[in-house]
Amino acid sequence: MKRFRPLAALMAIAWLPPANGAPNILLILADDMGVEALSVYGVGQTSAPSTATIDSLAENGVLFRNFWSQPVCSPTRATIMTGRYGFRTGVGRPIAPHVDGGGSGPLPPPPARPADAPWEPPGMGRNPGNPVSRGLPATEFMLPMALAAGADNAYRAAAIGKWHMADRDNGWLEHPRNAGIDFFSVIMHGEDSYFAWRKNLNGEIVPATVHSAIDQTDTAIEWIAERGNEPWFMWLSYILPHTPLHLPPAELLQSDFSDLSPTQDTSENPIRYFHAMVEAMDSEIGRVLESMPSEIRDNTYVIFIGDNGTTNSSVVAPFERGRAKGTVYQGGVNVPLIVSGPGVERGATSQALVNSVDLFATVLDMAEIDVEAVMPDDVTIDAVSIVPYLVDPAIPSIRDWVYVDVFSGSFLGIEDANYAMRNARYKLLRHEGRHEFFDLSGDPFERDNLLERELAPEQRSQYEDLLRRIQDLRASGRRP
Repeated sequence: MKRFRPLAALMAIAWLPPANGAPNILLILADDMGVEALSVYGVGQTSAPSTATIDSLAENGVLFRNFWSQPVCSPTRATIMTGRYGFRTGVGRPIAPHVDGGGSGPLPPPPARPADAPWEPPGMGRNPGNPVSRGLPATEFMLPMALAAGADNAYRAAAIGKWHMADRDNGWLEHPRNAGIDFFSVIMHGEDSYFAWRKNLNGEIVPATVHSAIDQTDTAIEWIAERGNEPWFMWLSYILPHTPLHLPPAELLQSDFSDLSPTQDTSENPIRYFHAMVEAMDSEIGRVLESMPSEIRDNTYVIFIGDNGTTNSSVVAPFERGRAKGTVYQGGVNVPLIVSGPGVERGATSQALVNSVDLFATVLDMAEIDVEAVMPDDVTIDAVSIVPYLVDPAIPSIRDWVYVDVFSGSFLGIEDANYAMRNARYKLLRHEGRHEFFDLSGDPFERDNLLERELAPEQRSQYEDLLRRIQDLRASGRRP
């Protein structure tokens, strides 16, 4: 198997203590939420929502401060599923929910919104994406396939919530099954309402008028209970706190939001509604975890991430509008990653450089599956397991650098991509055709572009090194 990993440090071999039988793995994705949205990161300069469950995960696990997702949702999901950067798979933007010109197949119209549903802005504001954005090719070797191949098919796999990797050319409604998922209840792209939406239930479109987070949580609880003692992997991808901003059901809130009206235009006070949605997600995550018998919960790894940075409408300082979701600035890619589970160090923080591609190798490592043994020989993989940090969060970063990009038009748009790479201290990015260079050690929120003046010798050396690494990495990608 080819593995593109020009890293100065080789990955240390570290094993978590044996679990009580094959461990379960619960991967939870929040939609559009950067590190500034959670109090456990201590980054946001305004009050944060109450998140009792996420706080507990951090108290009982490892919090990663330098985790980079991709700048938008479909590419992050594709990197996790394949362990490969977007320039290798062609997934560089959100997959367009259009029906003409080579996109997804048509869906029936959503059901009517319940009369008592809170106000939501019409059209949700979801970006339909570039007309030629593509789904994750069915030819890719995906995470559930690797789990099945490496564990003699012992693992059952479920996908619940947002999928956003399918189009007409890769199987559309059957794409989760083609990826190796045994059970799926997924939202294909985005939906215009949390209260009137459509789910793909094992290949059949079913209308739903229950708040989507409640429905997804109920489904997750039921499926986990049905597994008994057999090992499982779950992809649990809430749409919260993605737009449309709204006031979630009162029973999901942990704080007093009596100042908000369910009939109010949420654009007048977006941060408060965003916080309410974060709290609702946190409450539903708690309900999933609390539903597990203690012996199942103790044998379950929980990986919680944000899929990309916060949207412009909801981002708060120190990040800013125009440098949030969709961009390669820190506000678009520096997102939460918290891991807890059997043998994981409790209440620890890691400064290691980690990328969303790494979750592919991490899940397999947790399941004690040898990545080298299960991957096809002709597949280049970019993933590095983060399991060593779960055993010893203080070890030096295995990665010398992390990389992200965002581009339209599948492989045709790669050359014009916005991209970024950082090492332990410096970050080089290209945004709209212009390079910028930052010293994150003293300028973590990218206020001072060093390229606006003459670089010092050490800065020049770092700049040239990052530029060379980016060029070498991007040159390693395949083209159709």
